Amino acid sequence: MTKILVPVDGSPNSDKAIRYALTLARCEDDLLIFLNVQPNYNTPNIKRFATQEQIKTMQEEASKEVLDHSLEIAKDSIASIHTLLRTGDPGREICKEAQKSAVDNIVMGYRGLGAVKRAILGSVATHVLHETSCPVTIVP
Repeated sequence: MTKILVPVDGSPNSDKAIRYALTLARCEDDLLIFLNVQPNYNTPNIKRFATQEQIKTMQEEASKEVLDHSLEIAKDSIASIHTLLRTGDPGREICKEAQKSAVDNIVMGYRGLGAVKRAILGSVATHVLHETSCPVTIVP
């Protein structure tokens, strides 16, 4: 059984990572874990305009949309698929889930948009590459 963690955010790069992970998960015993990490909106400014319950509902709805989209891409997969929602810093949460689920590989998208933008937008991929102990496949 191969366990593959695929962080998903609904972006075209995330969709590419899903498609690549599907090529790696080729038997019924394999497991794909689609993880969506929602930002933590628990800040004083946000709390002025929304209750904790409203924030949680918003996060769940946003995550459901992303995960449903991801499941649609993977609808023909023979591997099992689990979906997860976490809240917090994406890089940290991806690494935590990889360790908790004892995955064999993380397959994720990377936004190569030039040196300056890469430093900002590729920070999640960079964090995961440096902090996890399992192999990481970055899909361009």
